[in-house]
Amino acid sequence: MQGSTSPRVNRWTAVAILTFVNVLWGLSFPISKTVSFQIDQMFGVSAEHASTELRVAAASWLIGSRFLVAMLLFALFFRPLIRRAGRDEWIAGAQIGAFFVTGLILQVMALATIPASRSGFLTSLVAVYTPLISAIVWRVKPPIQVILGVLVALLGVAVLTGLVTIDSGGIGIAADARQAWTIGDTLTTLGALFFAGQIMLVDRFGRRLDAAALTPGMFASTALIALIVFAGTRPFIPETPSIGWIEMSLRPGFWTLVLLLSVFCSVMAFNWMNTYQHYVSASQAGIIYTFEPVCASAAAMVLPALLSNLFAVDYGNERLVWSMLFGGALIIVANLLSLLPTPRRRKRSA
Repeated sequence: MQGSTSPRVNRWTAVAILTFVNVLWGLSFPISKTVSFQIDQMFGVSAEHASTELRVAAASWLIGSRFLVAMLLFALFFRPLIRRAGRDEWIAGAQIGAFFVTGLILQVMALATIPASRSGFLTSLVAVYTPLISAIVWRVKPPIQVILGVLVALLGVAVLTGLVTIDSGGIGIAADARQAWTIGDTLTTLGALFFAGQIMLVDRFGRRLDAAALTPGMFASTALIALIVFAGTRPFIPETPSIGWIEMSLRPGFWTLVLLLSVFCSVMAFNWMNTYQHYVSASQAGIIYTFEPVCASAAAMVLPALLSNLFAVDYGNERLVWSMLFGGALIIVANLLSLLPTPRRRKRSA
């Protein structure tokens, strides 16, 4: 991560770095969920019964704190990179950040009520959305592999969330299908749409601007928008007095988790993403990012018990269950199908 010059790397180096970015993002799911547990514990509410206003405020407060710290770290250690960012990079970074923060607020809100592994797989549908949205924006017919990918993704989501069961009796709608799909699933799916927009903007701006210099504008707009949302939501929260947020802000455990998210999952991950993604195509980047839910699931099976002991929250390790394994595999297959290159039509011989 050099702050003075843009690195010149080959495509495989970029692929390796972007793959490691997925590992860092995977860690963010159980860490963010731990912070949600801390907030609920602080205000004496359960995730299922907390008001929508509290969920919005908690998510935006965490994100604002995380990216404010990330921006301060950038100012301390990447000053040449910040000076290198021109007006165009700041504007482009702000646009990327606007899409990103909207998706992230929705994702973190949902993480309070759904497993981290489930969130990771639903978020990975960004690989299906990206080519589909591109086709809609450019008013072209989606390629057949994108349509097939959407159909496989729908089946994968249905299995993952329990809407559909597959057993010796065949495929059928679950008896509790109405309860299987939750508001958390809806919020995460909506968030993935905004992440698709973020990836498309990174690809667009990264090819004609200084890619690494997009990061400061992205971090600044993310922090600013999140804190504005928190300030606008805070007066309408029924459960929490203002003193509670101040007390949370003084807890070392909270800032330890924020620093982990800021240093590893923000500064390192997104600086590398913005720096190296333009060395591969948008479709190739989407394929690489399908590794994120696998990392999130692996982290959710190991980290929660450790985080629970360190930060005094009730958060147990997730277990590998059939619906997650099969549904998640279908979603990854759908992502790969959607990102296959479009076959070129052969010209007929005269």
